[in-house]
Amino acid sequence: MNKNRFLYLVKLIASLMVITLHAPFGGWFGDIVYSIARFTVPFFFVVSGRFLLTRRKRSAQVVKDEAVGDRISVSINGAAPGGESRIRTVKGTAPVRKETLRALKKICRVTGIVYLVYLIYSLFFYLSGGMSISEWFTMKFNACEASIFFLFNSGRFIYDGSFVFDHMWYLFATIYVYALIFIFAPVLRKWYRALVVMLMGLLFFGEVLQSVYPIRPFDISINTWYILRNWLLVGMPFILLGILFSDHCEKLCSELSDDEYAYKFSRLKLPAILMTLFGAAESVFEQFTVGDKFVHLGSLLIVIGIMILSECDIPVGNVLWKVGESAPNNIYFYHVLVIAILDFLSQRGVIPEYPMWMKPLIVMAICICLFVTAPLVKAVREKRSMAAGK
Repeated sequence: MNKNRFLYLVKLIASLMVITLHAPFGGWFGDIVYSIARFTVPFFFVVSGRFLLTRRKRSAQVVKDEAVGDRISVSINGAAPGGESRIRTVKGTAPVRKETLRALKKICRVTGIVYLVYLIYSLFFYLSGGMSISEWFTMKFNACEASIFFLFNSGRFIYDGSFVFDHMWYLFATIYVYALIFIFAPVLRKWYRALVVMLMGLLFFGEVLQSVYPIRPFDISINTWYILRNWLLVGMPFILLGILFSDHCEKLCSELSDDEYAYKFSRLKLPAILMTLFGAAESVFEQFTVGDKFVHLGSLLIVIGIMILSECDIPVGNVLWKVGESAPNNIYFYHVLVIAILDFLSQRGVIPEYPMWMKPLIVMAICICLFVTAPLVKAVREKRSMAAGK
């Protein structure tokens, strides 16, 4: 991801908030935190799209792809928010496919590692409970589970009784969307506005149906979580929204000077803050009135507000944002494993039972120790060495 210090910091906060979705606080406070935390996964998708088709600027000119003659739009501005260089957005079929393929290879490697870790834990869990390897394999990998996985990115292919949350759907949904962007690169920017509106419209219409008229598509209740929470209705529109936002920023960069660009977004800072706060309040309102939904309308407002704020040159210091470069991904990928191991040890009396409200705090503390401490120490050392060199 091109460096945007504000987004790195928000990613770190969002990764910790994801924990409250899988290990929620109890009572009304837990419901409030839970509803606001619903913005996190859409936010991760939007950030993925925001930097999918961008490159760090080297020079203020239009670069031609020598192989096919496709043009790459380059911003004419120098410094970006947070002191980083402006970004350029690749355009043309070949450059789009090149950048998407690079991202696709990376997400496939990461997914393979994360999936293998959870697969090993699942096998250990069931073997320790007396199940044979063949029974375990048949339980996880069968035709029924395959159909759920390939259609909705869920099912026992990616979760089972050893860890009861299918958070890895995010990785597979991202792979699906990147693959489709690669295939349909020639028409990406012709269709993406319409697709964002249409797919988000279907998502929110489906959530209305969940409350007022729960139909059964595919003979599965629409209230089943993966009917609406999947690559098509969540992954696709939010990644495309990120690409749309990136193109909008690049267009402004090409039309405005640095000062004009900064001034334009400085005028949007207060409205963006108010939008984010209103989105949080709206999410809480929806939670207590229409019930839990995977994406609240307020979640969308929070995400849009954060993306606008990311261009407002908000100071975030010199340390925590660096932690946000690496820690959030690991926290998201492995916090469910931390939860599963804690449950395993608690149920067997290895560790004492703890109150429900303590669980998210314990998981956060462990994740911080595992994934935040090392990059934080590294960032502090870098800051001190830079200060000593001055």
